[in-house]
Amino acid sequence: MIDAFLEWWLKSGRYGWSKLRRRVFEQKYLKTKLPDAHSLGDVGNCLKQITWIQDNAFFLFDCVSYPERTWATKKDDCDGFASVAAALINSWNPALKPVMVTAIVRPLSNAHTVCAFHHEGSIRFFNNENLDGDKFNSYEEVIKKFLATGDKLVCWDVREPKTFARIEFHRV
Repeated sequence: MIDAFLEWWLKSGRYGWSKLRRRVFEQKYLKTKLPDAHSLGDVGNCLKQITWIQDNAFFLFDCVSYPERTWATKKDDCDGFASVAAALINSWNPALKPVMVTAIVRPLSNAHTVCAFHHEGSIRFFNNENLDGDKFNSYEEVIKKFLATGDKLVCWDVREPKTFARIEFHRV
């Protein structure tokens, strides 16, 4: 029963809630200018200026904010880091095709989102402010890299970061 709810949450609830919350509470942040990034190093340096903080009840404990909101407040959880990284990469080099990759696991407190992108024939990712040094052939390999030992993977997806259009969804 819990896994079915978590699957629903990742398929639609999370993104519907995020779109509504953005429309109602985050419009004012769209005036915030994101910094210029001209390399992966620049993206990482920008992400190092953001402090990780867990979403609270006001965010239903899981909301993907506009990257401008995260940048303006300089704090967010993994979704915010992924959103900002994707926006910076996309503005610098859209050919890298940045996406948000999310794993829903049990315990739920270990669920995680990263920004993955294509680079030099492979997939790489930012895990919060850190650029992972490995190169991957699939998003599934990325998921396996950042899962904590002992976590039970319930489902995972790959989303376009601006519209949340589903690219992939997998039930385990």
